[in-house]
Amino acid sequence: MNILFLNTTYLCGGAEKVANQLFNGMKKRGHQVYEIVSYHKRPEKPEEGVSVLYEGRTGLALNRLLTGNHSNASLRIPYSRRQILRFIKEHKIDIVHLHNAHGNFLGIDDIRAISEHCPIVWTLHDFWAFTGHCTYPTGCSDLWKEGCFRCPQLQNYPPLRKDISGRLLEEKSLAFRTPRICYAVPSVWMERQVRQSVLADQNICCIPNSLNTALWTACDKQALREDYRLPAGKHILAFVAADPQKKLKGMDLLLSALARIPNPEQYLLLIAGREDGLETIEKRGFSIRRFGYITNQKEMNEFYGLADLLVNPSIYETFGLVNIEAMASGTPVLAFSVCAMEEIITPKSGWCLPDIDGRLLADQLSLIFQNPRLLAQKGRAARDRALCVYSEEQMFDSYETLYKKTAAG
Repeated sequence: MNILFLNTTYLCGGAEKVANQLFNGMKKRGHQVYEIVSYHKRPEKPEEGVSVLYEGRTGLALNRLLTGNHSNASLRIPYSRRQILRFIKEHKIDIVHLHNAHGNFLGIDDIRAISEHCPIVWTLHDFWAFTGHCTYPTGCSDLWKEGCFRCPQLQNYPPLRKDISGRLLEEKSLAFRTPRICYAVPSVWMERQVRQSVLADQNICCIPNSLNTALWTACDKQALREDYRLPAGKHILAFVAADPQKKLKGMDLLLSALARIPNPEQYLLLIAGREDGLETIEKRGFSIRRFGYITNQKEMNEFYGLADLLVNPSIYETFGLVNIEAMASGTPVLAFSVCAMEEIITPKSGWCLPDIDGRLLADQLSLIFQNPRLLAQKGRAARDRALCVYSEEQMFDSYETLYKKTAAG
């Protein structure tokens, strides 16, 4: 099959990892694969077959000019639509696999137009397809179920300058409710959300995210720590966020918890991603090792392997790819019981806290390190669960089957 992947950007967060994983997996299975992204800001050059619509500063300026910088409120972005439809025709694309469309990449009507030329499998990594404007409706009493006739959270990403959320959701309902689009979601929890939305009557299937368990290995923690010259005798925590300043990632909850923990000098915090706002805990004696953005899989595997525990304080996740990456590395996860967390993190392989609360998180951290034997046991169970449930080949099989069914109508 000739498969075209569409995503807002290349190599950034979880959606980009999944898109890239499928791109390479389908290529290895003999399919002809291509990818078009809106922009790419990283120094790494995209691999062969990946095209960038809005390259460099000039491209981004063009995008802002074409969309009026309307925070993805555009119904049509003619340049994006024209380039993609031309590509579909020239390369005889059989199926389009859409991931994220927001970020002024595709307008609502553009997605409908693409589906009329080529069937679409759309993986919903967030809520954007069935809300008035936002990717995650935090601070909202699920008004998207009723039609987003008013929006109390216009600042949620992508933000709106004025409340046109009801009109946008109506446009999405008209454009996205079509047999030409089949929806995939990464968790049972996410499937339940979609089945309460304007897309409830559409073709929806659940295909969990995954990883290559041959590449993600359980490391010898002691030897690895010596290689990285980490201080001995510390309780080592890991935290990952492409942008921890986003409230959804729970950085404020993590900092609140760490500020309450007695004997902070006994801990070491490893941070991957941006590291803003750490001054308070550093003053209390917390040791911090900054790793910045990690795009290399082996380095990411080692990052998790260095830690005794991954702390994922997110308050909204449709899946949480970092959970299974840590688990495959032999590191258990501590998270809140929100969204899909309990599907991934079982009592045998980690901890899910019943309430979103920094004090509760602090108490649990203290308890965990009082029982190092249980911590190590959960690390082994986490690895076993990743091997059993989140194998990459299972995901490839499911998507390959879905591509064929969707292409066949």
